[in-house]
Amino acid sequence: MKAVIRNSESAEIGDIPAPPRPPGWVRLRVLMAAICRTDVQAATGLLPLGGRRVLGHEMVGEVVEADSTSSYRHGDRVAVALPLISCGQCKACADGDRCAHRLMLGVDTDGAFAEQVVVPEASLCAVPTDLALTRAACVEPIAAMSAVLNAPIRPDERGLVLGSGRIADLTTRVLRARGFDGVETAPALDSPEGEDLGGRAENGATWESYDFVVEAAGTDRALDLAIRSVRPGGVVVLKSRPAVPIATDVTRAVRNDVTLAAVSYGPLDDAVRLAGELEIDDLLGPVYPLARFGEALALSLDRPLGPKIFLVTE
Repeated sequence: MKAVIRNSESAEIGDIPAPPRPPGWVRLRVLMAAICRTDVQAATGLLPLGGRRVLGHEMVGEVVEADSTSSYRHGDRVAVALPLISCGQCKACADGDRCAHRLMLGVDTDGAFAEQVVVPEASLCAVPTDLALTRAACVEPIAAMSAVLNAPIRPDERGLVLGSGRIADLTTRVLRARGFDGVETAPALDSPEGEDLGGRAENGATWESYDFVVEAAGTDRALDLAIRSVRPGGVVVLKSRPAVPIATDVTRAVRNDVTLAAVSYGPLDDAVRLAGELEIDDLLGPVYPLARFGEALALSLDRPLGPKIFLVTE
């Protein structure tokens, strides 16, 4: 099959055997996949993969093969809403608990930029056939952003989403769709200590004035700004997944009793509903054939904060 393969030098289209399907996993024909920041980091070598890997994890597909006991049947349309895969080897897995060493589809295991992919059944959710493929391929990022609803925050509180681009934008839309009318946005500017967020004094925003801040930029500067922007006793929600470790001002967080709440994924069924309800057409960009991945990647690099780019197999 055709696939986008990251080797030791670059990411390019190649021919590889179709993957075997372990028990409990489902084989999918990929209908559409989306390029995200993680894919760009992996394709360009910023995110080390440790060997050859098929990239991609945001996708919608059609079931080709599953166990006889599976809840999915041939031809069902599904999205990969949870690309984190249990390792099956740690003590937590042995005890039936949440895996302590989950693997990432398209990073630690072969992913969705291919004609076929195999994923655990637990990673899938059914999507309606009348949901546009571009929206269905966004179920995973919507599930990731709706994870902020798992944090200890309330709709009646004053919140801030700190960051630029699709992650921050989609997070804000999810919050507002679920009743967080007081949430504001700001880019992670390199503001000096003591200044407000990029001249936002007209909104009454000052340092340490928000009940919660969602960090959605993935830089040490953004995390520092988040800790400085939340009130004493407030919550900083960690949403970004930076490719490399970042520093944080632990002293300020401890002094102000700031809660750092890291969240990964929200409920999958709610993500499907949001994929159909949210106004996100302006976040959805062009569709490229898989064979033109190089052009799609170049556009993603040129417009990192622009609309999401999609891939389809021919």
